[in-house]
Amino acid sequence: MRGLSVFELLVLSTALGTDLFSVAVPIGMSRVRLRVIFRSAAVFALFHIVMILTGYYVGHWLGSLVEHVGAYHIDWPAAAFQDWAGAIGALVLAALGAHMIREHAVSGRAALGNPLQGLALVGIAVSVSLDALAAGFSMGMMDVDLVKLSVILGAVIFGVGVVGLGLGRRVGRLIGRRAGLVGGVVLILLGAHVFWTAVSS
Repeated sequence: MRGLSVFELLVLSTALGTDLFSVAVPIGMSRVRLRVIFRSAAVFALFHIVMILTGYYVGHWLGSLVEHVGAYHIDWPAAAFQDWAGAIGALVLAALGAHMIREHAVSGRAALGNPLQGLALVGIAVSVSLDALAAGFSMGMMDVDLVKLSVILGAVIFGVGVVGLGLGRRVGRLIGRRAGLVGGVVLILLGAHVFWTAVSS
C-alpha cells in the first residue's frame, strides 16, 4: 500500500490548520504577548499531533477488528462523531468570545489579559484539533509514516498558530480599544456558524 508523500502530508496539515487560523486571528486581537503566542502555538501543535495519532490507532484497531470479524458489518459513525465534536468545539469558541466581550465591557477597552492560559487554552486546543482526530480515523487503514506525519503536522500547525495569532495581534493594535469587542463578536459568530453546520448536517 502506497504511503502518503511529503507533499500530501503538507496539504493535509495545511487543511487541518484552517480552523486554527480562523480562530487564532480573533483571539490574537486581545493583543497577547509574543511569548504567549509561541507557547500557545506549541500547545496547538501538540494537541493536533496527539489527536491525529489517537485517531489513527483507533481507526487502525477498528479496521483490524472488521477484518477479523469478517461476516459482521460494523458501521463506525465517524461523520456523526465529527459533527458532535464540532458542536462541542463551537460552544467553547462562543464561550471564549463572550468572555472577551465581558472583559471589554468591564474594562471599557480591549482586554489586555491573557485568554490563552489554563483550561481556556486546553479547551481551544481541543476544539481546533478535533478535525485531526477525525482525519486520523480515516487514515487508520493507510500506510503512514507516523514520525514524518507528526513532524510535518506539528511544524505546520505551529506556523499557522504563530501567523494567525500574530496577525490578530497586529489587527488588534490597529483597531485599538475595540479590539477585544471585535474579537469576541467574531468568535461568537464563528462558533454559531460551526454549531449550526454541525447540528444541521
